[in-house]
Amino acid sequence: MGIVKIIVYLIGIFFIANAVIFGTYYFSENPPSEILKSIGYNPGIQKEINASTEVIQFESNMRFNHNSISFFMGQDCDDKKHVRMMKAFSQVMIETDNLITFKPADKISADITIICSEENFETEKNVFISGEGGPTEYFNLSFYPLIRKAKIILAKDSSCDEPITELHELLHVFGFDHINKAEFILYPYIECKQKINPELISEIKRIYSIEPKAELYFTNVTAVKTGSYLNFSVQVRNEGLLNAEAVSLEVYANNKKIDTFDLKNIEIGIGQKFYVTNLKLPSSNVDRVIIKIIYSGTEYKKDNNEVELSV
Repeated sequence: MGIVKIIVYLIGIFFIANAVIFGTYYFSENPPSEILKSIGYNPGIQKEINASTEVIQFESNMRFNHNSISFFMGQDCDDKKHVRMMKAFSQVMIETDNLITFKPADKISADITIICSEENFETEKNVFISGEGGPTEYFNLSFYPLIRKAKIILAKDSSCDEPITELHELLHVFGFDHINKAEFILYPYIECKQKINPELISEIKRIYSIEPKAELYFTNVTAVKTGSYLNFSVQVRNEGLLNAEAVSLEVYANNKKIDTFDLKNIEIGIGQKFYVTNLKLPSSNVDRVIIKIIYSGTEYKKDNNEVELSV
């Protein structure tokens, strides 16, 4: 071996040794996961989740106004998807001790429409679709925002034995948002071992244990007296979960009822205006008038069904 080759050989050994020593030190101070992360390779960590760690709804206390929820499955849903959706319904029924039940219905009357092709999905006003399921029509009422209609899209086949995807979308239908806990079904990323968290079931039971009622109250009342005659206008609104039937108004002057007026029915989320002119008072000395909402059904509050006016 010539002297030049020997020198080159020794230099090569020197650089290799130093590389080994440096590499050992660098990897001991910087684990491979940190090195991969520094160059943008991080397969073990999912995207940042913009969701709460607590059970929340799109609107607090959002619900249907009945516990027997009807559904319609489109003809584009095959037998496999039908069976999986039935299993999801069954699990919610079991988890809620049959407080929530499900029944088939026609497409027009169904609370939930289930479709299995994205081509058949039409975006609607007030849509809350989160992922591929959620309320599509609702009333943003004061006490319990009312879900009127909802949709679920099952366009893709699931690889999970249990109906994880179906449960995920069904819980969105009930108004529940994503949760940042990977072990639970409402986590944004589907995993086959996910479960329904107990807090969510407790919240469903709390909401649906409350009896649906009407909620009538005055939103605007004015009255003017001219001599012994009264002109007044009122607006009565129903913010409850049920239509209020056979509603009437009673008018009192100096604690004596002087007349009754029929308002008939006031539907959910609707305000009804009523005007009266030249109502005869007992005398021109009347200085206060009381108007009462008369409704025989149950309400969430009764203390807002009466208004007193100075005239």
